[in-house]
Amino acid sequence: MIDKKQPTTKSDDKKRPSPARSFRLWPSSLAGQLVAALMIALVVAQAVTILLFAYERSNIAVTTTRGQVLDRTASVVRLLNETDESLHQRVIRAAEGPDILFTLRDKTSLLVPRSGTKESFLVRRLERRAGLEEGTVRISDLPRKLTFNKSDPQSRNDDAVQSDDRWRKWKEERDEARKRGFEAWKQRHDDRMRDRNWRDRRPKLAALDMTLAVPLNSGKWLQVRTGLPKPPEKWGRPFLISLVTTASFIFLVVIFTVRRLTAPLRDLENASRKLGRGETIEPLAEKGPKEVRGTIIAFNAMQERLMRFVQDRTRMLAAVSHDLRTPITTLRLRAEFIDDEEMRGKVLETLEEMQAMTEAVLAFAREDATSEETREVDIAAMLSSMVDDYQEMGKDVRFEGPDSLIQLCRAVSLKRAMRNLTENALRYAGDATVQLAKTATGLRIDVCDRGPGIPEDKLEEVFSPFFRVEGSRNLETGGVGLGLSITRTIIRSHGGDITLTNRSGGGLKATIQLPR
Repeated sequence: MIDKKQPTTKSDDKKRPSPARSFRLWPSSLAGQLVAALMIALVVAQAVTILLFAYERSNIAVTTTRGQVLDRTASVVRLLNETDESLHQRVIRAAEGPDILFTLRDKTSLLVPRSGTKESFLVRRLERRAGLEEGTVRISDLPRKLTFNKSDPQSRNDDAVQSDDRWRKWKEERDEARKRGFEAWKQRHDDRMRDRNWRDRRPKLAALDMTLAVPLNSGKWLQVRTGLPKPPEKWGRPFLISLVTTASFIFLVVIFTVRRLTAPLRDLENASRKLGRGETIEPLAEKGPKEVRGTIIAFNAMQERLMRFVQDRTRMLAAVSHDLRTPITTLRLRAEFIDDEEMRGKVLETLEEMQAMTEAVLAFAREDATSEETREVDIAAMLSSMVDDYQEMGKDVRFEGPDSLIQLCRAVSLKRAMRNLTENALRYAGDATVQLAKTATGLRIDVCDRGPGIPEDKLEEVFSPFFRVEGSRNLETGGVGLGLSITRTIIRSHGGDITLTNRSGGGLKATIQLPR
């Protein structure tokens, strides 16, 4: 009776997460690592490049705008020096713009800049353009939050105004004007200029870029305060568009290139797996980079040497075994003429043993050089069918496992290995249980019995050719101790392995592990 229940073990009861399900940020494949490394390097290089470019662009924008401010200031100074003092207010009103304010003062608290500084360069430039003597213009580069000289009453007024909400409102209106156009702002500006109190209410100073003080012929100071336009954002939309576009294009190129370069490695991996399972494979095409081609050439040469070695050994064993058949047959015929029956029986027994040894050697050689095609096989159905055959012969054999389990293998040779193990269990225990289970890496087949077992120090030696445990556990499988050797050869040709362990309470368990 076939019991198709899944065997349970303690390890099956404990659900452990599969390593394949664990989330890893860094890819495991060669192609994935190359793509990830190149993309990280690209993004970093692109970000640094655009950051430097944006920084230089901001500097150029600020320098250009300051030059325009200096040119306008020089023009206003020359115009004020050539016009009547009663017209000065009208002149500076007409000269003002969204980013520059002019104010007439009786004195200034600004200082002459030190030579060699950026401020001194700007001052010299303004003095040359306005036709002023060297060292007359005062300047003060202002940080984002300006500081003031408390001894200057006019500065104290500006300091009070700085915190006023009206300056923020004036800036908001200026920024809005930039969006809608200068003309709209100019219209409101002119309307406010008609209001005589507007000029006094308007904030005099806020977070502007720089402040200049230029002496006039009238003895007053023309104070210039600028609020330069905010430089473009370093990480704005143009940067993101540029980065994404470049990264996407290079990502596609890198993916195509890396996949093309690693394709021969994937072919080499598949060929290595097939060779490990004992399959006959064609030589790989020698393509790809120089290092990959060299690896493929070495692999093809290794495969050729292995196949030649196996074929030579097979031919040698087959030739020796074939040549031994004729002398054995001749000796058997001559033994029939021996008058002494006891002697004749011993000779014939020896000849039978030699014949069995010869046939076993031939079978061992054929199995080592098998050319059976590898294909997908339902292992569960194959083992169930084998167990049915034994049960029809009245043998105590049971099968425990799933209804279906597909595996890539050579069905004929694998079935032979399973028959060897099952017959050994029946011969020395009288019963056998074949268990099939799916594992994380492939499948496991256990053949269990309740026989005498094998001494612990002999569990590995029994796989050696022509080795027999005391008591001839493997007597009828060739009669020379090749059954387990052939079985291990078959299992290892599939890329798996077989081990023997003694069961608690008596008996032996043969465990076969096969990869997917």
